[in-house]
Amino acid sequence: MLRSATLRNMLRLAIVVGVAAALAVAGWALTLPSVVHADHGLPHGTILARGAFAEATDIKIKSTLGGVSRVMNVKDSAEVIVQQVTIAPGAQTGWHSHHGPVVVVVQAGAMTLYQHDDPSCIGETFSTGDVFVDPGQGNVHNARNEGSAGVVLYATYFDVPPGAGPAIPGTNPGTCTGF
Repeated sequence: MLRSATLRNMLRLAIVVGVAAALAVAGWALTLPSVVHADHGLPHGTILARGAFAEATDIKIKSTLGGVSRVMNVKDSAEVIVQQVTIAPGAQTGWHSHHGPVVVVVQAGAMTLYQHDDPSCIGETFSTGDVFVDPGQGNVHNARNEGSAGVVLYATYFDVPPGAGPAIPGTNPGTCTGF
């Protein structure tokens, strides 16, 4: 009887330790950056950080993209997301936009950005070390890796609604054949 009670206590202890270990692993996994895994050749993105401004913050950025000068105004910006995006050779982001402006740093490789409203479908290429501002706010575009090496981008998205992802799907304008 003593042996049976000891075995039961050992079994209870093993269960408690197992549950505690499972909870610890689950908690650790929840603190890791969110990773987007795709098997369809689209880019992979890892959200490195996400947060809201501690105080009401308005953002005004003036930038030129594709030869067009734009001023982007965001009143009381929502959340900010910082994401690492990798694009394999031959892959593309698909046509999309963003909630607000996005500051993009090309860490490695070269990508070509195509604008939805460009009927000639002439892209603008950005290479390692280049920085550009995507205006977001309805600016639909597609980024393609037309090179033989992978592309790595760091993107900081402004004015992302709480709980929303950084991208908004767009439609293919039909002016860029082949993608």
